[in-house]
Amino acid sequence: MLLRLIVFKKLLVALVLFAVALLSLVGSRRYDQLPDLMQELTESDHTLLAALVNRGLDEGVRRLQITALVSGLYGFVIAVAALGTLRGKAWGEWLLLAVLLSSLPVEIHELIKEPSTVHVVLLTITVMGSLILGLQLRRRRIRQG
Repeated sequence: MLLRLIVFKKLLVALVLFAVALLSLVGSRRYDQLPDLMQELTESDHTLLAALVNRGLDEGVRRLQITALVSGLYGFVIAVAALGTLRGKAWGEWLLLAVLLSSLPVEIHELIKEPSTVHVVLLTITVMGSLILGLQLRRRRIRQG
């Protein structure tokens, strides 16, 4: 059950990363139009969207392109790992384990930088998911071996 929750969380993360990639790509292609868009959003009281556009302006075209590429690729890897795990494929479980383990340093850093209940819960879920997947893969290896 916990593993399914983690897989669905990772699918949600992949969707968010795809959205970031798409927005960054559009922002880099239409960089010259971002100041007008920010002005329009500010005037219509869409502060969150205006802040995102402002962030894109601060980053610059090249940085937006890199963000689009990295976010898209990482989102793809997470989605493939999650879907492979949902289908019970060993390669999906191995890939998801790699994704979970690679996110541990970031989650630990976030917890140290900004201690909160949310960060503790996310780190706990990641550690538990890694342990569950590791044990599941070990059992599968013993059965096959």
